[in-house]
Amino acid sequence: MATPKQSEPSLSVDRRQLLATAAALSFGNIPGVEAARAANSGQALTVAEVPTSESPAWNVCASTARKIEEIAARNIIRAEAGLPLLSIPTELRRMKQVTDAMAFEEFADRHRQAVWEEVLGPMRAAKGDPNWRPTGLLEGLALQAQVSSILRERFELSQHHGQK
Repeated sequence: MATPKQSEPSLSVDRRQLLATAAALSFGNIPGVEAARAANSGQALTVAEVPTSESPAWNVCASTARKIEEIAARNIIRAEAGLPLLSIPTELRRMKQVTDAMAFEEFADRHRQAVWEEVLGPMRAAKGDPNWRPTGLLEGLALQAQVSSILRERFELSQHHGQK
């Protein structure tokens, strides 16, 4: 069984705690936050001030940092509108799932026809008909499931090897 790949170095702290802390620390670095604070200076702030310290920044990749800043900016807007705040770990997971799904669809669009030909090849050879296509619904669904399984497997391998 393959071990899951890690995009970031292993840390001894809880990942959720790390991401939440990173988001809290990034509040001071979001463009436009100072302008929003200045606009609200005449009244009580609706967004809680997050104390920052001189501690070093967390070791997250630039992409994750941008996503955390985006979520933090959305949370400022949500707080001002009186809406519940988004969970940083949940939103990061959702963003990753969307990105992964888009990457798979792009991969599948590029390779689907070749995999179909590969799956249909042995059946066409066995029937002696180079243009054979499935005629029954169940047969077609079974072949589609096989093609989808092959595409998913190859996509996972390409992700594991860093190729797209």
